[in-house]
Amino acid sequence: MLQYDTIIETVNHRFPEIQKRDECVEIINCADDLKNLPYLYFPAFWKLLEVTLLASEIDEDLLNRIFSFMEEMATCEDANVVDLMQIEMLEPLFGLEYAHYQRVVKRYLQPKTILLHQEQIPYFKLPCNPDIKKE
Repeated sequence: MLQYDTIIETVNHRFPEIQKRDECVEIINCADDLKNLPYLYFPAFWKLLEVTLLASEIDEDLLNRIFSFMEEMATCEDANVVDLMQIEMLEPLFGLEYAHYQRVVKRYLQPKTILLHQEQIPYFKLPCNPDIKKE
């Protein structure tokens, strides 16, 4: 079972890839310097997701593992874990380009994660579809 107090160790254990990405390591090092708090560390996990989503060769296994973990976080009994996932993993989805956002929502988000994401929609601007011309 996931717990807020051990979530950093859990991510490091389940996603060793995070330690291999320079973009992530830089964030991790800053979090280490600032007492390694989950809210300081989780931008590295988001960066792993973002880099994987935008890669020229998509690592479907890694994406599926990340989104399954997000679903596990979404269904966790520890409300702090759920909040962490919503703030650090779901909110940044609104900053993706339209095509990437659509792919994530339609293909990867799982049931509870979708519900939590839909609750956020009134508070954030959805990515703009470049195919729709503004008048």
